[in-house]
Amino acid sequence: MNPKTRAEIKKENQLKEKERKKRDKERERVEREYQKQLEKEGVVTKSRKSENEKIRDRGRKLDRIILVVAALLIIVLAIVWFW
Repeated sequence: MNPKTRAEIKKENQLKEKERKKRDKERERVEREYQKQLEKEGVVTKSRKSENEKIRDRGRKLDRIILVVAALLIIVLAIVWFW
């Protein structure tokens, strides 16, 4: 059994990481091309990014509403308490 040195292990890990990044980059490129193809064909009308933006906007709106309701509740409680 030939034990590997730390340098050899590190080099192998770096090589694996580089290959993984290359595969990921290629996969993302293929996914983008496929998405564009589907959009051209009219099969897909919404992207995940636009859906996420809508959800984020809805969340911000709900946060504002909750703050307003909480502030109004505090005002009402203050009026009732001191009156």
